Amino acid sequence: MNPLGIDAPGAAAPPDLRLLAPAIGTWLCTAVLLGAGSATALTTGVALLGCALVLSPALRLPSSEEWVTPVLAVLVCAAAGALAVGARLAGVEASPVAELAENESGATIEVVASLDPRSRSGPALPGRPEHVIEARTVWVDSGGERLRSRVPVVLLASGPEWSDLVPGTTVALSGRVVPADDSGLVRGLVLVRGPPEDVRPPGTPRVLAGLARDRLRDAAATLPDPASALLPAMIVGDVSELDDTTTEDFQASGMTHLLTVSGANLAVLTGVALGLGRWFGWPPWFTASVGAGMIVVFILVARSEPSVLRSAVMGGIALLALALGRQRAGLTALTATVVGLLLFDPALARSYGFALSVLATAAILVLAPGWRDSWSARLPRWVAETIAVALAAHVGCVPVLVLLSAEVSWVAVPANVLAGPLVPFATVGGFAVMGIALLWPAAAAVVVWLPGILVMWVGAIATHAARVPQGAFPWRDDLAGAVAAAALILVFLAARGRLRRALCALGALVVATPVVLHWLAPPWPPSGWAVVACDVGQGDAIVLSAGDHRAVVVDTGVEPTLVDNCLRDLRVRSLPLLVLTHGDADHDGGIEGALSGRAAGAALVPGNYDSPGAERELDEGSVAVRTAEAGQRWNAGPWRLDVLWPRGGAASGSNDDSVVLLARWAPPGDSRAPPMTALLTGDIEERAQRALLSEHAIRGVDLLKTPHHGAKTQDESFLAATRPRVTITSAGADNPYGHPDPGTWALLTSLTRANYRTDRHGDIAVVPGPDGPAVAARGSTDRP
Repeated sequence: MNPLGIDAPGAAAPPDLRLLAPAIGTWLCTAVLLGAGSATALTTGVALLGCALVLSPALRLPSSEEWVTPVLAVLVCAAAGALAVGARLAGVEASPVAELAENESGATIEVVASLDPRSRSGPALPGRPEHVIEARTVWVDSGGERLRSRVPVVLLASGPEWSDLVPGTTVALSGRVVPADDSGLVRGLVLVRGPPEDVRPPGTPRVLAGLARDRLRDAAATLPDPASALLPAMIVGDVSELDDTTTEDFQASGMTHLLTVSGANLAVLTGVALGLGRWFGWPPWFTASVGAGMIVVFILVARSEPSVLRSAVMGGIALLALALGRQRAGLTALTATVVGLLLFDPALARSYGFALSVLATAAILVLAPGWRDSWSARLPRWVAETIAVALAAHVGCVPVLVLLSAEVSWVAVPANVLAGPLVPFATVGGFAVMGIALLWPAAAAVVVWLPGILVMWVGAIATHAARVPQGAFPWRDDLAGAVAAAALILVFLAARGRLRRALCALGALVVATPVVLHWLAPPWPPSGWAVVACDVGQGDAIVLSAGDHRAVVVDTGVEPTLVDNCLRDLRVRSLPLLVLTHGDADHDGGIEGALSGRAAGAALVPGNYDSPGAERELDEGSVAVRTAEAGQRWNAGPWRLDVLWPRGGAASGSNDDSVVLLARWAPPGDSRAPPMTALLTGDIEERAQRALLSEHAIRGVDLLKTPHHGAKTQDESFLAATRPRVTITSAGADNPYGHPDPGTWALLTSLTRANYRTDRHGDIAVVPGPDGPAVAARGSTDRP
């Protein structure tokens, strides 16, 4: 029995590849022409049709029929793709949106939302739009003339009124249209001003679907994190509550596909409908109606975007064909579906999601049946099938995955094998909870624990898989890398006998070698570490060990995932003190990651601190906020922290308002190391540095955190007065600011030979010792 509970015969016919060439031809032609103009696309389509007409008489010749038919199929399908692209491009080019974008003009526009609003990636910055909304225009009013237009646009908007739009909602808005980076069908980005106007809700089915999603999210809120966000994501693709850390774990473990709706979800639900029909003896027409209704409900709640339709069709075909042992028919249907979807929405030709869906489905259809039947002699059939499906899907997607991640993951296969059997039951349970929530929300909040427990296990699998050392190894992320990956896979699949066994042994060696080297490498963090500068890119995140899995964290960088991963590696579970030196995003943008699963006793901020996103996180975490002022003293474990700056409530709103700490480390009784001092300077510049020259405490420190990432805004006499034994400069690799400045770096190297920087050395640990502080670095690239 397979995971859906349907018997699958072992015999399998060879795959039908007759439509493979037309599908590939349509795909390539569409992808290339999306970057051209409508005239080029239409001319290409007409030319391809002309070639087909010229060649068609050859069909009458018996000797040439075998090769003429496939060539004609490719020409006709590619011509259809070219004409579809040309027609869409012509509509976009003739739209007033294209002219507005070229001139970057303002306009009043009425649009219909196509998808749910999503939060814009990256940190929240003042003036930066919060929401990204895909939509299509209804009319455009520029200069007092209202013109009808139906072209795709992307809205960049801010404000709570935009976050609750349901697909199908019609709104009017005002904004400036600017060119989109996409050279395809989206030519305009609308920088929206103000809230939506003249809001008209969609039809009743979509309103009910939106309510069902909301009720599911409310019921799931009773689950602990991250299951409360994972359940809506796995059931209906609602990722609005997912935090960056969970998303990163699923990406690292190769399980991101579980966070998006797919044909697998639909296959499970329709399989349940068919199973119920057989169990209760329903008439075939009634069973088919129930299955059709399930499909309609699924598309409504998972949103009727082309990618949902694509994944539902392809995933349903793949799993159903595999379950029935009909991979020959399944591959024919898949290739026909590819052609149909590309003609329906040519933009899919350049979609990585579309490519991954096609490749995964094709690999499941072609490779999984044979592997399942071969392995069933040594494993239970359902185990063999689970492994075969996970491995086939991953193998099929590798050439595209290397373009996205610049690595090849081996941990993805065991992770998906472990999670795979749990997903169907979580899917059925999640949809049942959603149905109950529409009628009885209180009961749904209790029943949700049944699928919630399964989702917790899936989340735990992703978390642990993401922490497997060397779970992926680097690969070229360009066309050459993709071709090389595809070639190696084809060689392996074509090999037989001893050659295949040799290749398997070589692959195992490639995977095992970095794992063994990781375990043989020096441990991280080094024993007795006192300070770690986390490599968080262009930003600061300094960790002071307070013992017993506690630490003082000074700044959090810009990305929550990076600081969270650093603290996890350091096994930090609580923060007696969190210091945010000032309100720039590269110092407090990652606060969500620092507080992820960790309680903080207090937060120390400057007097003029103004960072709404960080303040919201502190409030939600019930963290007491204290204002820093020179003369304050804080104690945490072996550390005594003296606030040196700002003085007298200075509030200029500049880098010079950064909190400056002198941290003194006292050795424990059994240590032979002398006391150690660290000067943590935030982003202070010349004015504050000159003022601090009067502080005797800054003279002769063991460790200096270079001010402002080593920018050229330094007072040389201040740096010279610190006489540091070790300096750490926190900066991002290839950052656009030129940090650290060459002149500043030269000055630091004249003060001490022990200069470290996160863009070269990765995470940097300082360990007190009898002869002074020693430094250990992880992730060094040793770039000159």
